Amino acid sequence: MTSNIDRYLLAEKAGSEGVWDWDLRTDTLYLSPRFKGFLGLPPGDANRPGDWLSLVHADDVEWLNASFEAQMVGLAIPFQIEHRVRRADAPPNGDGVDWRWLVCRGMAVMDGAGEPIRLVGSVADITDRKIAEQALRKSEERYALAAAASNDGLYDWDLVANRVYYAPRWASLLGLPANGLTDSPDEWLGRVHPADRPALTSALAALKHSEDGAFQAEYRMRTANGETRWFACRGIAALDPMGEPVRLVGSQSDITDRKTAEQRLRQSEERYALAAAGAADGLWDWNIDSGEVYYSPRWKAMLGLDEPEVASTITEWFSRVVPGDLDGLRTAVNLHLTGERKHLQHEFRIQRSDGGESWMLVRGLAVRDDKGCAIRMAGSMTDITARKKAEQQLLFDAFHDAMTGLPNRTLLLDRIGQALDRNRRAGARQFAAILIDLDRFKAINDALGSATGDRLLKIIAKRLDNSRRVGDTLARLSADEFAVLLDEIDDVGDALGAAERMAQAISRPVTLEGHDVVLTASIGVALSATGYDRAEDMLRDASLAMYRAKTGGRARIDVFDSHLRRQAMAMMRTEADLRAALEQDQLCLYYQPIVSLRTGQIAGFEALMRWNHPDRGLVPPNDFIPLAEETGLIVPMGRWALQEATRQLLVWQERFPRPTPLFMSVNVSSRQFRDDDLVQVIGDLLASTPIPPSSLKLELTESLLMADPEKCGAVMRQIRDMDVRLSIDDFGTGYSSLAYLHRFPVDTLKIDRSFVQAITSGQGNAAIVHVISTLATILNMDAIAEGVEAAEQAEYLGDIMCKYAQGYHFARPTPPDVAERLLAAEVAPSTDPALAP
Repeated sequence: MTSNIDRYLLAEKAGSEGVWDWDLRTDTLYLSPRFKGFLGLPPGDANRPGDWLSLVHADDVEWLNASFEAQMVGLAIPFQIEHRVRRADAPPNGDGVDWRWLVCRGMAVMDGAGEPIRLVGSVADITDRKIAEQALRKSEERYALAAAASNDGLYDWDLVANRVYYAPRWASLLGLPANGLTDSPDEWLGRVHPADRPALTSALAALKHSEDGAFQAEYRMRTANGETRWFACRGIAALDPMGEPVRLVGSQSDITDRKTAEQRLRQSEERYALAAAGAADGLWDWNIDSGEVYYSPRWKAMLGLDEPEVASTITEWFSRVVPGDLDGLRTAVNLHLTGERKHLQHEFRIQRSDGGESWMLVRGLAVRDDKGCAIRMAGSMTDITARKKAEQQLLFDAFHDAMTGLPNRTLLLDRIGQALDRNRRAGARQFAAILIDLDRFKAINDALGSATGDRLLKIIAKRLDNSRRVGDTLARLSADEFAVLLDEIDDVGDALGAAERMAQAISRPVTLEGHDVVLTASIGVALSATGYDRAEDMLRDASLAMYRAKTGGRARIDVFDSHLRRQAMAMMRTEADLRAALEQDQLCLYYQPIVSLRTGQIAGFEALMRWNHPDRGLVPPNDFIPLAEETGLIVPMGRWALQEATRQLLVWQERFPRPTPLFMSVNVSSRQFRDDDLVQVIGDLLASTPIPPSSLKLELTESLLMADPEKCGAVMRQIRDMDVRLSIDDFGTGYSSLAYLHRFPVDTLKIDRSFVQAITSGQGNAAIVHVISTLATILNMDAIAEGVEAAEQAEYLGDIMCKYAQGYHFARPTPPDVAERLLAAEVAPSTDPALAP
């Protein structure tokens, strides 16, 4: 036995294990010094098996005894079992026992008769390995659960044997059956896109130097049907005692949708960056937690600031905002930060370094944490000063005459309406409306030319403005017609005295182009004492008085009274003639071409109503349309015009087919829009006349839209749903609908002839043509310029990308047969002068 012990001691010194020898005959147990060290037993004492077994964990002792008993009954196969032990000096069954894991190997030694006489073996401390395995198992369990929840495919790669287990889900991600894979790594690596394979190989090689054994890579793989998809692979490596990876376990998930979204986001960000640079906007980025703000160079340049002048604070921005606009900006920012508004969008004024002010449009969006609190907000700032000035100009022009700068009819009617309200509420003093029409101005204008005529009108406007009292309103209603609201008068004598002063101011000679021009005026007066409910009625009665003054010999002043009823009777006779005209087919349509400025060809026509009176001949619309509007005859007349124009359009579309069919613009009066069932009329018309609905355009006035925006919008949307187009006629000359324009489904803006004429007259209002054309482009509308009379005007309109134009430069309004010859001339050019536009 002593020689055996010596051999045990030598073997123990050579290795890291302890040895044991159990003599079954004497039931004594030899434990080597190292084994005793594992168990915390004192050295040198003889031992019994119970000294060992009493220290074994209760859950493991039965398995250990079973291994011993199997050897005792003659089992010749060596056993190996892992079990937990405590040190002898640890309290039995106490809390906090430090259990150590041992692996025990052993076998029986037989005598000559084949009976076991000894059990011998070795033990090794594997506690560190067990702890590592337990941690790895927990990690694998957690990862497997997470992978299952995320529908990932699992894998287990034995790096030593170079074999891989692929879970069924791993195979299905590639469109493969579960049994369609071998355990070769090539099933994985061989399907990786060649461009991504080096990165994957490098990530695997890096496992040798990884501290935590974590592995992660993204790459493309070829699926069973040949499609290429993106995958994300994650895993953790198990390391041997030397730190070498021996096993890699993890999952693979399909991230194609995420990669596609990232690519789209990147493209979107690139487009936004290019758009921001192209728009020359200033960018800003506010870190709300730190208070630091980034201002781009363009942001600073818009304010004329250098880099060192601008601090990275929000105060740097807000301190430059015009005081009157600061509260509005703060409110807009706070409403977005608190989530009450989805986006920040606000207009305000800011002071530049040169002391001037610029209008800015700020847009922004907040980034929020998981609680919804804003932690960052970024956006852009755009200089909209030019746009603001254009809007202000448009608004001014909507209420003022373009040439003289005086209030127009709309503003005058508003002022008269206010005076009527005051008079009704408080019984205020009387007031009067004075209407002034220049006698024979058309003849003077024709003789001296329109430019000289405009100069003359400006001089007259200035004289009238100087002769009015402070507080009175002077307006220009038409080319040679002015009106004055004379406020707070005692009686008719005050009104007549004011009218006389104005007549004298007009009659003073004016020297133009070497000619002394003397003008007179016919003036009508209407007094509030007559009793009015509407401003239009008072202005109409002043106009009736003016007409009586004019018919009475001109250069006179007349006051509206009961004698004008005779004129009303005359109007009734005219109304009767107009009713007869409708019944006896005396009405006809003339057609004025609308030309494409890009091609120079006729794109469509505007239908204009004429009256073939049996006595008066061809009556222009201005002489009967207002009466028809007032009496309601415009409703059946408008229906007839729509039917006739549509019928004619169908004929021309069939005779002159084009890729884009000819279109027809038809004016719709306020009364017709308001009183007729226009939606039903158009629906019936389209059902009976097979034209493309988009080739029919209805022209509406701004004043019509503003009379009842809600009702107009509803009717317009019903019409637009039938694909019929809508146009605003004489845009910018009536009551401005700019603020409401986005609410109406409008397709076309018609630029008034007064703006077009300014192109060649040198007036500043020529810029309004550009503004309206640009506005139409921004709103995805077409623009049609009316009253084009010169090639210079047409060329300018083409340069600013105005799409269409009409006017005498191209063709006058003509009967249908002449209009058809114009179309035919475009198909087969002719030298016939009658066909020239």
